[in-house]
Amino acid sequence: MKAIFLVPGPDGGIYEYRDIPTPSPKAGEVLIKVRATATNRGELLARPLIRSSNPALHPTRAGIEFAGVIDAIGEGVAGWKVGDRAMGRAAGSYAEFTIVDSRALMRIPDTLSDAEAAAIPNVFVTAHDAIVTAANLKAGESVMITAAPSGVGTAALQIARHLGANPVFATTRSESKSAGLTALGAHQVIDVSKSGWVDSILAATAKRGVDVIIDNVGGPMLADNLRALAIKGRLVSVGRNAGNVGECNLDELARKRVSIIGVTFRTRSPEEALACSQRFAADLLGAFSTGALKPVLDRTFPFDRIADAHNYMMGDAQTGKIVLTISHLAR
Repeated sequence: MKAIFLVPGPDGGIYEYRDIPTPSPKAGEVLIKVRATATNRGELLARPLIRSSNPALHPTRAGIEFAGVIDAIGEGVAGWKVGDRAMGRAAGSYAEFTIVDSRALMRIPDTLSDAEAAAIPNVFVTAHDAIVTAANLKAGESVMITAAPSGVGTAALQIARHLGANPVFATTRSESKSAGLTALGAHQVIDVSKSGWVDSILAATAKRGVDVIIDNVGGPMLADNLRALAIKGRLVSVGRNAGNVGECNLDELARKRVSIIGVTFRTRSPEEALACSQRFAADLLGAFSTGALKPVLDRTFPFDRIADAHNYMMGDAQTGKIVLTISHLAR
């Protein structure tokens, strides 16, 4: 089978297509024939760090989410059969086949295509973990989603609205994306490329500020995010796409008694990461069948064009997810 590897290079990681043996599932595992797999912004951020000068780094299978059909089942797997459509998070998903712990599988609603299904697992699990587990959002609380057109942003926006947040603010630096964000549930779209955007948040909340910020931007927005928070607000740092370091007024942090909460999958054990997927599926998977939640698929590329997909992502033109499709059996 063909799989994409991230290989350390002199100037950063390089993606290579390699032919490797198709694996067989062990007890508790299934073999998925991948029909679609989605790209993620973190791949672009990590590549400069994957350098051949670091002897501890080696070529690794790339990709973290998939949609496909079950091709083989390991011993002890119950509730699934060969031919079932499934999606989920799993390392090494940039491949024609991938091995998955059966507990990580989620059934694909019949209404969704493979490409649409592949746009769900990582961003919706991440957004659910940030909003429900980390922020402990309550219905009626106000929420601001930064970089709302991103994959995690579009998922978080929908989840917040679905769970009864009010109002829900979406931030963007592109006015052309405002209508799409409103259609996804934003009560108000804030253009953070314009000065005074925090004043717009305060004016819309009677100077109170927002209860929860789901931040996908990072350091450059930290000081303004703190200004936009309400007393006892929660800032959940999901992504740091614009930088890891930011300054803030610690007296303002103390005065407001806010919480800054960091989330990542990098330091979670496999069982902890699995639990995030299971919590999401239990809470929200059914909402995709009813149409209350929907994947936001911006564009697809063939599996052999990952470089084109990443170049498109670097242009920041997308809203939602960019997906690679594999031609065999694609639905």
